[in-house]
Amino acid sequence: MKAITDNWAIEIPFENVIKWIMQFDSNDFELAVRVVKNLNVIGFEQLNNALTVAYSKLERKAIDKQTKIKNTNTLFAGIGEGGKSGAMISYNFRLANELSEENFYDENALQHLEEGRIENIVLVDDIISSGNQAISEIRKLSDIALPLGVKNIFLLTAVGMREGIKKVEDETGAYVFSAFEYDVKDTVQSLDSNFYEGIPYEERSLLKDRLEYYGGRVNKSPFGYGGLGGLIVFYYNTPNSTIPIVWSSLNSWIPLFKRSVKVNGIDAYYKQFDKVKPKKEKSSKEKNELNIFVEGKIEESFFELNIDKLVKILGFEKINIMALGGYYSDKLINNLNKFATNFVFVVEETDFDPVHHKERVAKMLENKPHVFMKPIVHYINIDSIYSDEEMTKFLPPITSKEDIKIREFERDFEMRLFKRNP
Repeated sequence: MKAITDNWAIEIPFENVIKWIMQFDSNDFELAVRVVKNLNVIGFEQLNNALTVAYSKLERKAIDKQTKIKNTNTLFAGIGEGGKSGAMISYNFRLANELSEENFYDENALQHLEEGRIENIVLVDDIISSGNQAISEIRKLSDIALPLGVKNIFLLTAVGMREGIKKVEDETGAYVFSAFEYDVKDTVQSLDSNFYEGIPYEERSLLKDRLEYYGGRVNKSPFGYGGLGGLIVFYYNTPNSTIPIVWSSLNSWIPLFKRSVKVNGIDAYYKQFDKVKPKKEKSSKEKNELNIFVEGKIEESFFELNIDKLVKILGFEKINIMALGGYYSDKLINNLNKFATNFVFVVEETDFDPVHHKERVAKMLENKPHVFMKPIVHYINIDSIYSDEEMTKFLPPITSKEDIKIREFERDFEMRLFKRNP
């Protein structure tokens, strides 16, 4: 075991590890040793290398979105309350990618927003677990930032759980890039996890119960925030989604890697954002721009593929397509009107409770610009696509044209055809 702790990216006296293990009942010493062996301790260099890769993916996606990440058009900030974790991730991110401090949130950011120069906001955080916090913060930010000319919101994290990443993208329309991606099999929650390797399957739940017992003595959530049961430690801090027996000091428990105290992040500036007013009248050229808000990534991809046709048909010099994840709020709509932004909401019709769906959207959008569209599959030449052998290799099988009227086929077809590969 000492050989394992000696290779951690964080130097920790071995006697401290022994002291931590001795807190367990003697029958559970093996459990404690198993935790030590399965911890993923991420160091400075490892994290910086991964953040560089994640940032490269982000820059490529920005180009696909017809913009670039530059110090004149992009604002970086920690998400939510931030904390020392958020601050350190921001520092690592800036250092690894040689970004200027001017790109990160400061008092000059308000001026850039007022003058309409900020196209991209990149939120930085240490981890996405369930994704709920990120969704809440991105929605609040969207209400304020999109009417001010921001076209894209990206979220870059050190660690992301795949289910949480998908949930954030589906429900907000933001693009998420994580340096390290994990799933439930990388936690103690899954009995198929490597954590339980070598233990008969029928005995694994007993081991998990003991983890829950100890975790419940040191934290209200025995498996950490969101019940994730993570095994991640950063050299600067330990996420609260990691099992709390690693980081908690409640009830005189001696932590192996203690968590740091939080400080403020971007949410501390929301009141300042609300005060932002455009400083100058938009030129006629700037006004000849349209923002089309769609529900999800599939609709966004479909419209982007047809953007040249839209420009010709609608007569705007530039059209921006932005996915909102089906989220509409009074604040977003009111701010769009306040800043005289040309916009339209595109809402997909659905055969699933269509009357209620239309009523809900109509009530929310009232007399604001919005249109309904049929599912994308209805605008595609199915015969042409299925006559291409290469296309049919990855598309769902079809027996007759009646298949396209089945909702399950529609969504499966659209997801495969417009699958996003960042």
